[in-house]
Amino acid sequence: MRPAESLVGLACQVNDLMTQCIRPTLRKHGVSNSAFALMSAVRVADGRESQADIGRRLGLSRATVSESVTEMVKADYLRRIPSAEDRRTVVLELTPNGHTKLTAVLRDIRLIEVYVSEKLQIRESQTTARVLRRLSIELSRLLDDEGIE
Repeated sequence: MRPAESLVGLACQVNDLMTQCIRPTLRKHGVSNSAFALMSAVRVADGRESQADIGRRLGLSRATVSESVTEMVKADYLRRIPSAEDRRTVVLELTPNGHTKLTAVLRDIRLIEVYVSEKLQIRESQTTARVLRRLSIELSRLLDDEGIE
């Protein structure tokens, strides 16, 4: 099997193509790829993950996360708040402006999904979504189990 035909190879290829497709939308909204990833991760974390945990999940160094967060705080997209569980830990939260910006970006990105979905038959689209959900669950379990030995 060629690498691009493997499940991981295809997922990486789709991820790369999606990144290229959304780049013009991000530019239109004045948001970098890293800012979009960070805002999306903060939204998903919903105050349950520290700034450091989000950075690790995104594969970013502490310095990169700190720099990006500082820029996004200045832009009024994020705010740093002490964790309710451990006041020494900082969690991130989207500001109202951050929510508005992320919602606008996601609305425009949804147009890409609609375009692609129109090219697929309904059954293909449903099957693809089901397989991606299952893949996400299994990869999350792999991470929870700390990998394959």
